[in-house]
Amino acid sequence: MSAQEPRPVDGAAPPDGVARVKKAPPRKKGKADAEAAALTGERLRATPLFAPLDAALASRLAERVTRVEIERGATLLDAAPAPDDASLVFVILAGHVSAEREAERGLETVNYLTPGEVYVQKLFADDRTRRVRLTAMVPVTALRIAYADLNYVLKKSDAVRDAFSDAVRAVTERQASRFDQGFQREIARFFVEQRLTFAGRVKVKRMDICIECDGCYDACRDRHGTDRLGATEVKYGLTEVPANCHNCGVPECLDKCKFGHLSRHPDTQEIVISHDCIGCTACARGCSFGAIRMHAIADLDMARYFPGRSADAKGKNIAQKCDNCSGYADQACITACPTGALFQVDGARLFDAWPQFAVHRTGVGGAPATVPGAPLGWRRFWVTFFALNALFLSFECFGRLYWPAYTFGTWLHAWGITADGLNPVAPFRAGDWFSHALGWGGAGFLLATQLYRFGKAYAPRFGSVQVWMESHVWLGALGGLWGLFHTTFLFNGLFSVTAFGTMSVALLTGVVGRYVLYLVPRSGAGAQLELRELELRLGELDRELDGLFDSPRAGMTMMTRVADLVAAESAAAAADHGEDRESLVQGLLGIAGEDQALRRRIEALRADLERGGVRAGKAKEALALMRERFKMERSIRRHAFLGRLLKRYRVVHVVASNVMFGALLLHIVVALAYAVGN
Repeated sequence: MSAQEPRPVDGAAPPDGVARVKKAPPRKKGKADAEAAALTGERLRATPLFAPLDAALASRLAERVTRVEIERGATLLDAAPAPDDASLVFVILAGHVSAEREAERGLETVNYLTPGEVYVQKLFADDRTRRVRLTAMVPVTALRIAYADLNYVLKKSDAVRDAFSDAVRAVTERQASRFDQGFQREIARFFVEQRLTFAGRVKVKRMDICIECDGCYDACRDRHGTDRLGATEVKYGLTEVPANCHNCGVPECLDKCKFGHLSRHPDTQEIVISHDCIGCTACARGCSFGAIRMHAIADLDMARYFPGRSADAKGKNIAQKCDNCSGYADQACITACPTGALFQVDGARLFDAWPQFAVHRTGVGGAPATVPGAPLGWRRFWVTFFALNALFLSFECFGRLYWPAYTFGTWLHAWGITADGLNPVAPFRAGDWFSHALGWGGAGFLLATQLYRFGKAYAPRFGSVQVWMESHVWLGALGGLWGLFHTTFLFNGLFSVTAFGTMSVALLTGVVGRYVLYLVPRSGAGAQLELRELELRLGELDRELDGLFDSPRAGMTMMTRVADLVAAESAAAAADHGEDRESLVQGLLGIAGEDQALRRRIEALRADLERGGVRAGKAKEALALMRERFKMERSIRRHAFLGRLLKRYRVVHVVASNVMFGALLLHIVVALAYAVGN
């Protein structure tokens, strides 16, 4: 344990040796299965919505209201829309409820309800609605009221009417801002379907900037003795949510422990597990997210990770879960992430972070804005430093060939700093002191990239891992730059050519790998889409585009123009490269060129869209959908090639890096031996 880390609090996790426990299955969906207890006027007035009622009216209403309690997975309502006067109203007292509506496209999530909010049929059903279903995401308590009875009360009490209007407004505003907005609608549905609406916190991993170094898992194991982060729970495109405790606002695990070994941390309010846990598995079975795992005590370093365990504590297993590193100054996994790909979002702000779940569609790159301490200033330093190095080396090396009197080599000799001036016959050649200096400098930069390992091991004492990773990347780029000029553009010698060649491959594949991830369309499950799924998604895009135009004719005209552009670029690409016989490099260059050409042409349609044909304010969304439509068509056409490319780039990158260091070492040894011999 690092010296700067405080002693772990009661509730730290064990090391390896996980005994898997199956998640608690949801109750079979059905009608509300716990009808309720007698409801009095006094109890009714205890709810915020009906607090303004006078005692007499509250008592009369209580006789006509039913209090309902249901388990997770049970349905509060599952029926076709009824006439308004005969419909039901639900007031949610506790728990979260998902709202689904069945229409032409089938059953789809349209909203959710939280404590204090109300379900009114008019908000969720229209003329095309065939069925509405309300499902408990956690145990739910609600009041069921006939619409006619509620309407009577609203007419009698202005205060209740105002409170009811506020509750309805919260639902309608969420509907407009989260479930009716293009890309955000799908992500909002994903949050509801995965029951993340009541999460206290959510750890998120952006796979577009993740380098799969496993630093987060290693840091967690080093601090807690086992992986408390958890493997991927769910995926949306290139964004993953680990199977990590969400510190739920409505926890299903907390009341399962009959021994009092599960509680809230007094300072952080995180759910923590006592060191005296007997391993009964009740909490693990109760957690529907699978975030609590069991470990055999015999496999654990109990003295280190469970110092507070009583000598007479019973049980052969012990439960463990993430408690957000309660008792520490940071979260080990987030601190260790070198690229900022892993970060945490407060549950109340999850919907505001929706762009982080849309990177596979919008192409947004870079570190998430939610990551604290992202090395933007450090990146600016490295960009400036790299640019200055490139300018200096270009001026000096090419100057020795074309303007030798104005180079630093000439000036240093004139000032008496160096003994020899430039060789008039070969002012820029391999083997002189300047070339050797470039070689040592390039080798130094490349070796310095390995300082990342030191920074990672001692973060955040000597800076964040993100800063060290940024340095790692730019030191590698500087090593490549100095190495290029060190060659004096003459490539000979087995080891030197191998070192330079593999270094170039490592740099290029690192850049290409990120681009490949954007080329391959992903599903909501994060997997590469199959051909049939691509074709179905293409049909969905066409329907979305149709809805953005003023008339079917305008939409058809614009889509015909886009189809002609795609066909023209595809024909040109096929003629230039010959897809059946092209190599991986040729195919990648062809796709990149095709992408750029189509984007420019589709962007040129912006003026036509804004002049007319598309609904007001929808031009930007229409262009984004057109670009995605092209991406889908391209992927259908080159599906096999993209799958092959995705599998190979990472292998090439890793192998090239390892070979580069081996060849560099041999090149230095041979050069030193030659220098000593002469």
